[in-house]
Amino acid sequence: MRVLIWITVIAAALWSGLWFVASTSIRNGTESWFAEQAAQGITAEKSALVVQGFPSRVDVTVSDLVLADPAQGTGWQTPFLQVFSMSWKPWHLIAALPTGQVVTLPGQEIALDGEGMLASLELHPGISLALDKTRFEAKALRLISTAGWSFGADQVFAATEEDPSLVNTHRLGLKLQGITPDPVIAGAAGLPARADLFHLDAYASFTAPIDRHAGQAKPRLSVLDLREARLDWGNLQITAGGRMAAGADGLAEGEIEVKITGWRQLLPLMVAMGRTTADQARVLERGLEVLAKAGGDPNVLNLTLRAAGGQMVLGPLPLGPAPRMN
Repeated sequence: MRVLIWITVIAAALWSGLWFVASTSIRNGTESWFAEQAAQGITAEKSALVVQGFPSRVDVTVSDLVLADPAQGTGWQTPFLQVFSMSWKPWHLIAALPTGQVVTLPGQEIALDGEGMLASLELHPGISLALDKTRFEAKALRLISTAGWSFGADQVFAATEEDPSLVNTHRLGLKLQGITPDPVIAGAAGLPARADLFHLDAYASFTAPIDRHAGQAKPRLSVLDLREARLDWGNLQITAGGRMAAGADGLAEGEIEVKITGWRQLLPLMVAMGRTTADQARVLERGLEVLAKAGGDPNVLNLTLRAAGGQMVLGPLPLGPAPRMN
């Protein structure tokens, strides 16, 4: 019995020591990171840093966090950030995010609120710490911009997961339910105030692994395999699928098939978003009617989004330069 007691005492002491070493290392590493950002001209401020969670977890709480890049005009501030990890599984991090966040972009600030905002990051154990999985979920998400637009969703789920069967490839997923687009745009387009669903399923391949060496290797998007993108908004339904890859010049090349049911409602939406004028929309409508009738169903429009030779077109419509992928 005494032997068992001593083994228990020694094991508890070792575990306590390991937790103390881990928590101290995380605290020092976090403090060093803040100091490094300041040395590089990045604003990185906090009012407090607390590490707790003994004995099974290492929980880090940063209060009044402010991160900003003055040169780029970007930033993020939040009342607090909590990051949790199990003592025996430090490569799996879970973050809790509060309401009252503010994202700064050039020319605007975006207030971000929501309920149950959780994010997680899973790395592969090992020296390289390669990215395995990420998750983000939230309820009652709401974004309001000082530029005059707003956006919301009842349910948000986003995820990525490495595909071990393909080189440097991650599967991407996004699902938004109960979407509330900007009411001004929805009303001007004659669409319902709420859209039912947006769904995305895609695979993204990169030029290098996303791991601890990413800062030096700078992984760039090389292939986007869009399995399905879908928007259900009243009588308007848009689905798309196809593949884009970076050409020798880094510009996108490939084709994506787009199916638009109830396509006529897309035109006032484009006008409301400032993508075209009312007069241009009327001219465009006549041309699209011909294409829809040729497809057999005048309410359904099938178009190909094609990128080639540095240019992008949607069906017969020129869209301008193809986007750069890397």
